[in-house]
Amino acid sequence: MARVSLILVISLLFGVVFSIDFGSSSSESCEDDSHGHGGGGGGHGGGHGGGNGGGGGANGGCPAGWRRFNRPNGGWCLKSFGGVLNQAAAEAQCKSYGATLSGLQNLEEARYATRTALPLLGRASGSLWVGAKRTRACTGQVITASCTGLNSFGWTDGSATGTAGFVWSTKQPDNAHDKKQDCAILLATRQSSLTVKNVLWAANTLDDVGCVTSAADTNPRAVAGYLCGKAASR
Repeated sequence: MARVSLILVISLLFGVVFSIDFGSSSSESCEDDSHGHGGGGGGHGGGHGGGNGGGGGANGGCPAGWRRFNRPNGGWCLKSFGGVLNQAAAEAQCKSYGATLSGLQNLEEARYATRTALPLLGRASGSLWVGAKRTRACTGQVITASCTGLNSFGWTDGSATGTAGFVWSTKQPDNAHDKKQDCAILLATRQSSLTVKNVLWAANTLDDVGCVTSAADTNPRAVAGYLCGKAASR
């Protein structure tokens, strides 16, 4: 009898071990941040480590180092890069990775973008180019009843929808400086806000700027990176 009981105990233990092993091996993650949250090198644009390959594996159809977000239009892969570039050059860098400057579906994406960008900027704070452009109807216009923070800009990535991602800094987009602020940047800072020239700028919010910026700009909000996005492969 004791021998039969021992055999039953051993059989039960084997079954438990097998179940645990099978469950862990068949799980799937929708994100992969194990490759340094993007590339980017100083003033030379994006990095080339781990983020330029095809999607697949256990990363929800996104390449290693990219993060999948589920949008109404399907899976979308995001990755932040460091680099002091003009908007057009940042777009070109994204395209070299099979991506485009990414819009923002919501505040969750914005927070992810800034959090992963901060280690890459080479400074305590800075801004990222995102995929948004001033609409034709509001070109040359300041904020008015017909040109507001919700319709002055449109997403350019072909994926982001709605206006939940248009979280602007106070009184933005104001289209100051000759009314040619047709591009948008996202503020990344470890603080909840920055005060620059007596103006408060909240973290993870947008500002409208000209599409060409100065590489010599030392403003704490100066452009120091960009956000790329592309459709997940599945």
